[in-house]
Amino acid sequence: MASVQRIIARLADELVAADPVLATSLGRTDGLDSLPSFSRDAVAARVALARRGIDELAPAAAAGPADRPPAAATAEAAVFLPVLWRLVRRYESLRVHQMAPGSYLDVAFEALMPLLLRDLAPEDERVRALESRLRALPGMLEEARANLEPGLPRVFVENAVELCEGLIRLTGKGVRDFAAGVRRPGSLDVASAAAVGALASYREFLRDKMLPVTIDRCASGRAVITDILRREHMLDETPEQIAALGRSIIAETQAEMRALAADMGAGDAGAAVAAVRAAHPAFDDLVPEYRRAVSAARDFVVTHDLVTLVEGAELEVTATPEYLRNVLPFAAYDPPGPFAARQLGYYYVTPPPPGDAAGLAAHPMASMPTTGVHEAFPGHHVQLTRANRAPSLARRLAGAYEGGDLLAEGWAFYCEEMMERQGFLAAPEVRLMRLNDQVWRACRVVIDAEVAVGRMPFTEAVDLLVREARMDPRLADLEVRRYVENPGTPMSYLLGKREVIALAREFARTRSASLKVFHDALLDWGSVSPRLIAWGLGLGPRPAAFAA
Repeated sequence: MASVQRIIARLADELVAADPVLATSLGRTDGLDSLPSFSRDAVAARVALARRGIDELAPAAAAGPADRPPAAATAEAAVFLPVLWRLVRRYESLRVHQMAPGSYLDVAFEALMPLLLRDLAPEDERVRALESRLRALPGMLEEARANLEPGLPRVFVENAVELCEGLIRLTGKGVRDFAAGVRRPGSLDVASAAAVGALASYREFLRDKMLPVTIDRCASGRAVITDILRREHMLDETPEQIAALGRSIIAETQAEMRALAADMGAGDAGAAVAAVRAAHPAFDDLVPEYRRAVSAARDFVVTHDLVTLVEGAELEVTATPEYLRNVLPFAAYDPPGPFAARQLGYYYVTPPPPGDAAGLAAHPMASMPTTGVHEAFPGHHVQLTRANRAPSLARRLAGAYEGGDLLAEGWAFYCEEMMERQGFLAAPEVRLMRLNDQVWRACRVVIDAEVAVGRMPFTEAVDLLVREARMDPRLADLEVRRYVENPGTPMSYLLGKREVIALAREFARTRSASLKVFHDALLDWGSVSPRLIAWGLGLGPRPAAFAA
């Protein structure tokens, strides 16, 4: 065990040394004043590092009989291996540095936002780090220009152009407001202006040079989605089987909605949803209503003793900063990193512009209790802070490089139905909106699988959300734009919920009927696939991903 632990600790140090923004996201202060390089040599070095780690850990993950619980060292190796597979997939299969112009902008957001929003270091140090990262941004965007290939998917380039707009606001007004707020007005003006200029130039490069030679196709490919299913989600189904499951859940859930709408006295499910959406808070009450919903969910979880909360963990429900509202158009949860001393999560709610009635309708009162469960208690905030305090380094880092979605999103989605069964989300209109959201999540499964293999074009994916999930066409377009750049993530909500439910049933049959006992055992593993957790708990065989 000790040797596997040492290997994982060394690899973690090497990974954050190669990527200071990863360090920041984890709550470390290594390289707080720098950005990662995306030169050909730097990318090759990161991939080589990951491959060496895979070679070191793969034998340990495959050790022992496949039909028995793993030894401690075997389990830890299996938990950390997907982090390395993810890194290799990112640069070799997805080739994001060559294919995704928005990936560089994502790095910029991840580099700057924690310095603006979190107390990672004393204010003087944060100001200096911001200045250094802002000054480094033009060089990173020059590397982007050198790496990006002609003939990119049109939606990737359009997404990046839109993302530039938000990042220009962040590096401009956002940075200047931050400096003024920490009593250092004007201290970041020069670095801010350089970053804004570089972003404006990058935006024009994308518009003038890249957009005219884009292509319509945005499929990641069968090989990529199959690899994600096997080694990320650890499932043995094909993309076609996954899509068929999504379509069957759409039909089943819509039947439930029709029956519920009839009980509510509505003519049909669509009319019932429209009536429920019409009841929303006033503009000034929006954030307070979300706070009340989160508080009620937490009280219910504590009163019914459903899961152990991390001692000292905090959650702040707040309006999204103005300069972030075009990139966080609805709501989002921002977790603390595993190395952060203060486990403070932010639940951002984005108010629509004053007078935007349609924007307020996207925040119906009947959805707020479910959203509070999903994002906060006992959903993302509980799961991710528990992951940050998991009993080993491998488990604490298991979600690095945007991984672990099958558990993270599956858990949050599972919590919605679980809390309904426990009596918290019992009102008919609340249940109706939860079911409507389930149709939306089932559509994601279909879109994720069928777009990836090239069976569903972008416009058909948008139509599916409008038709089946009753989504506004503009919002549906934004949703699909996000899906196509993140294969494997959209399907993780529904598939993850299925896996958590299956594991809960097996746990109740063989271990304990206590929900709290199951929830605590599950969350102790961090953000890893439920199939890996089942193996680790002795409730399932070793996933095929770890076969010798």
